Amino acid sequence: MAGPVTKVASKAKIGLLKRFGNYLKIVADDYKAVAQETFQDITSGSIKAAVYLSGLVTLGLLHKANPTERDLESVLMESAHDLSLVGSSIRSREADEFVDKLCSARRDGNLHHTNLGIFSLVWISEHRDELDLYRAKCKHTNLPWYQWHEKVVDIGILGKFMILNRLMKDYDVNTNEWKEQNGS
Repeated sequence: MAGPVTKVASKAKIGLLKRFGNYLKIVADDYKAVAQETFQDITSGSIKAAVYLSGLVTLGLLHKANPTERDLESVLMESAHDLSLVGSSIRSREADEFVDKLCSARRDGNLHHTNLGIFSLVWISEHRDELDLYRAKCKHTNLPWYQWHEKVVDIGILGKFMILNRLMKDYDVNTNEWKEQNGS
């Protein structure tokens, strides 16, 4: 037989589920009203609605095409491979130094990828995250927060890392080689 405590608990459970269902219904009704008003604004030719809609679509595309840490590793390995196939005399020094710097930081555990939703930052820290030395953990020995931009080495947006992509465009052209030939 079910006692009075069991009946009260089952009623409280039903009441909690009913309240949660009512809350979800209210939220759904609000979203439905917003969607209807937005659709009415769009059909009436409102510029405001068109700007909002295009902004949301742009943000959605930027978020969807934001490169991940896995993309960074893949592009970095591919760039290092491409550079290794080109002789050092014709290889772009800027691209070679940049890729070498990123590969060294990745090997040492100092290369970091931070996803900010619509774009990503690639930055190099002085110490590994798991390093538990005083110099690595003390806020007074590290770079101040307002100088964070000095650590950023690349920006990922629309599926590409901007600086790495720009440098790898002509990775097989050594501009110093042309200067040496023209000078002599």
